[in-house]
Amino acid sequence: MVVLVIAAIVGTIFYRRDSNGKPFKASLNHENVMMTPDWNATVRLKANNGATYRVLNSDKMVIQGTHKTTKGKANIVLTKTGDYTVVAKSDNGHVSRKLPVKVTHYKANINKWTNAAGPLKFKITSVDYQELAKSKKNKPDDSLVDAAYKQLNNHYYQIKVNYIVKNDGKKAVSPEYTFWNPEDDEGQEFSTQSPTPEAIASDTIVGTEDIGAHSSRAGTVTMLSNNKFSVKHLKFSVGEILDNGGEHIAKGGIAKLK
Repeated sequence: MVVLVIAAIVGTIFYRRDSNGKPFKASLNHENVMMTPDWNATVRLKANNGATYRVLNSDKMVIQGTHKTTKGKANIVLTKTGDYTVVAKSDNGHVSRKLPVKVTHYKANINKWTNAAGPLKFKITSVDYQELAKSKKNKPDDSLVDAAYKQLNNHYYQIKVNYIVKNDGKKAVSPEYTFWNPEDDEGQEFSTQSPTPEAIASDTIVGTEDIGAHSSRAGTVTMLSNNKFSVKHLKFSVGEILDNGGEHIAKGGIAKLK
């Protein structure tokens, strides 16, 4: 009986090893990872040579089927936020490890100034990227975007840009008559006046009181699109600079991060 028990224990020990007789080890370089401005996140798996892996979402559904590692290593790319489980398995299939990872949306503090367009320049303070479901709660409180928002897909992409606009001129500038529209990295302009489902912009400063000479104001521009986009090299396309009577102060231009 003792011999049988010892044999069973030894058999179990060796069964829980890979084909080379080594204990199976597997780990990820991060348990929590933030997406990049390219709308993805990468975690690195390290395991025994010949290991395979698959990825499950929070509902335990397989979103990435079985893949082989290269010398026990793999870069796993995730394209949506949420909770995931990477299931790593030994080359002989005898042992597996469940490795949790949480992916959060991209947020970053920027705190950089653009060049000036006329008397105006902008400081980009922070950005926040999210994929959202269309709903009354998520729709910007802006009547100008209502029609375009209705045409968005059920899931769409949003970037919020917090910024400061500074008027270095000698005259007050009117945000009611002076417009600045953000542009993404592909040069797509997001209009606050004529939004489309591919490029919606809603700005908290538009239509507010004058920005006095040598003064500044903080605001947020919300950019929405049916398509993925990025603002790593954000620009503001600034129209003619006007006062509150619609009179010309200065030419506009392109204000971009330095």
